[in-house]
Amino acid sequence: MRVLITGVATEDGRDVARLLLAAGHEVVGVGQHRYLDPGVTVVADVAAAGSVDAVVHLGGGPLRVAPGTRVVLPTPLGGTHAAAAALSSAGAEVVVVEVAPVAGRRTDRAALQTLADLLASDSAALQVVHHDDLNRALAAAVSAEPAGPFTLAAPGTVTGTEARKLLQVAGVKPAVPGVSARPAAPLAESAVPAGFGYGWTAREAVEDLVRGLRGTRITKRGAEVESGRFGLPTYVVPNNLPASDGGTLVAAGPEDLQGEFDTLLDPRLAVLTATNTSEALPGPLTPMSLDLQLGAQRISNEGMGRMLALEGAALEQQTSLVLGVLGHCVYINASVGVNIVENMPGWDEATVRKDVYGNIPEDVVFRPQGGPPMPTGLASRIATFTATSRVIARARKFKEEAEAVHAAAVAESLGAEQVAALSDDQLHTRALLWRDRLAHAWSVASIGVMMTSAADGIHERGKNPEHVAVDVELLESARTMLAVERLADELRGDDHLLKLAREGDVEALRAASPAFSAALDAQLAVMGHRGPGECELENPSFSDRPAHLVGSAAAAAARPAAAREAVPAMRSRTGKMAAGAILARERARDGVVRYTHDLRLAVRERGNRLVAAGRLAAADDAFYLTLDELFVDPSSLDERVARRRAERVRLQGVRMPDVVVGTWAPEGVHSGVGVGDTIGGIGVSAGVVEGRVRVLRSPDDDIEPDEVLVASVTDVGHTAMFGYAAAVVTDIGGAASHAAIVAREFAIPCVVDTKHASTSLADGMLVRVDGAAGTVEVLEG
Repeated sequence: MRVLITGVATEDGRDVARLLLAAGHEVVGVGQHRYLDPGVTVVADVAAAGSVDAVVHLGGGPLRVAPGTRVVLPTPLGGTHAAAAALSSAGAEVVVVEVAPVAGRRTDRAALQTLADLLASDSAALQVVHHDDLNRALAAAVSAEPAGPFTLAAPGTVTGTEARKLLQVAGVKPAVPGVSARPAAPLAESAVPAGFGYGWTAREAVEDLVRGLRGTRITKRGAEVESGRFGLPTYVVPNNLPASDGGTLVAAGPEDLQGEFDTLLDPRLAVLTATNTSEALPGPLTPMSLDLQLGAQRISNEGMGRMLALEGAALEQQTSLVLGVLGHCVYINASVGVNIVENMPGWDEATVRKDVYGNIPEDVVFRPQGGPPMPTGLASRIATFTATSRVIARARKFKEEAEAVHAAAVAESLGAEQVAALSDDQLHTRALLWRDRLAHAWSVASIGVMMTSAADGIHERGKNPEHVAVDVELLESARTMLAVERLADELRGDDHLLKLAREGDVEALRAASPAFSAALDAQLAVMGHRGPGECELENPSFSDRPAHLVGSAAAAAARPAAAREAVPAMRSRTGKMAAGAILARERARDGVVRYTHDLRLAVRERGNRLVAAGRLAAADDAFYLTLDELFVDPSSLDERVARRRAERVRLQGVRMPDVVVGTWAPEGVHSGVGVGDTIGGIGVSAGVVEGRVRVLRSPDDDIEPDEVLVASVTDVGHTAMFGYAAAVVTDIGGAASHAAIVAREFAIPCVVDTKHASTSLADGMLVRVDGAAGTVEVLEG
């Protein structure tokens, strides 16, 4: 169908447009917004849209359409239907959708009006509907048979007294200045399109409204995020949006290797590196992971740009271009990333280039045509003052915000059985919540990288700075390795249990030792959401595959029990600040992984249901769709999945370059090394050891005790093997990476950024790793 949406520029209009596009409709819209899906054809007015099959009228005002056109017309619950009558008399097929007051985490004027209505109602029962359900119902009404009328009111009711209690717990003042309460509409019976169900009850919708209000202050201008806080985003930033300064976007790679979800590059801004992204997001990623993780990152990048007072094209570039996807692998665009120095005192391109983009050759010019227009003179000083003030405010609130992200992630996460118990509609709406929460968590975690670097820099510039040490018991990224140690303690000395653990027979192990079973459950409760390649949704977590964790514990049990001295408290103020920033950053990052795991479970469950319905051949086909495609359930899923699977297999065979300048081509495999040769990198954890090489090529690979773990990149999930690895060597990485932090705190020699160790070294080679010098010397072939 060809569907016109009036008011398409609103957040609700953009949501409905995405749902209709995912369902395979052609969408035309009246209204413009930078974050409108590029698949929407924008027209100046209704007349310019030409012939359409249906209209979703969100723009208000009079509407003229051709006879026979279906018009989906949302109206307030209990309101008049004069507009519907006029359209019907002109020959339109009008689908009236009466809508209860709207609630939910999108704290726009409609939600604040609902809150004002609730606060004025005291103990009277009111009906509401969540904005997720409203937009899903409007999209469904476009082709629903029979064609209504419909009444949208979530199951149950809610009172003002309940709303006040929820606000009190959240620390939000129960007042909506400048908004007068409306008379309560009579309670109505819900009537919805065929096949539609509510994802939120009335109380849950109000709870979600309060969720969105946390950290905000309600004024006459609306709900404003407090200084230093991070608001909960409820919108989507599409891929491949050019900046408004006249730049064009083009493909950067070979035509046969251009991924469907790759980003296009602005040739003026085309210096990219994978060093700072490959640990968190190792590619090639599945379409679902690219949709969710990169969508979240774009929102995070927008927040970073606003904090640094970027405007216009500079903010647009920061939001849409600072992360690039090439060959379905994630890169950071250094040409855009250096824009952040413009408004920060004491920062310049040379400093950022050295500290952040040190792997890019010195002769490469980041911005040969210059950067985007930036303020000058007094305007520049004002921008610098604004950015500095915002950074300071964020720094003061960072630990608190990181703790809030982590606490929310723990509270809102569900287990596999709980996810399986959700209805299809509840599953969809919870996935939408977790999508927004993922963007929120990434926003805090990404700022954490800046805060950690700044705190460490301030500390190191002090007089005789002490070594920054953190208590691994408090370090979220150390929990995987701690779990291995504690489970190894349960196994050590019991040959029967060790045999079962090495065989990966978890059920037999549980039956043989209730104590081990309890210990395993305790560890999975705190780190089961993590695992190798943990930000790729298709990859299993430790809770999905506990045998992997048990096998690591069995290998670690071959070594003596770990003896670790207590970490002395930092004495200096700057040392405490640096250590605290590391802990807070890891708390926020753990929130990212928890929400990723929630989404993994939701996608997997939806995949299982589509397999049962005969729509997908395998449950993991779901990871080759986008979130909207998965739940809207468009036609031709099989063809879409097959094409994308084949593309990922093709891209998995490509060795991507570490640095891209303008365009990219596959890298050749580095020639092997021989006895006496040395591979250089960055030493991030001191110590000299000798051991046999074991190259990890997939999340399923493991090492034997006292082998040298060699991989293209490692993340926190790989640290399960750190407990019995002699040393760790990677192609990509930096001193501030999560794995490097864990290696230092557990005193494991580690060398990163070797460029090619995983392809130059072979299993069984004897090497000497110097974690201080950053060298790997081959002793035996």
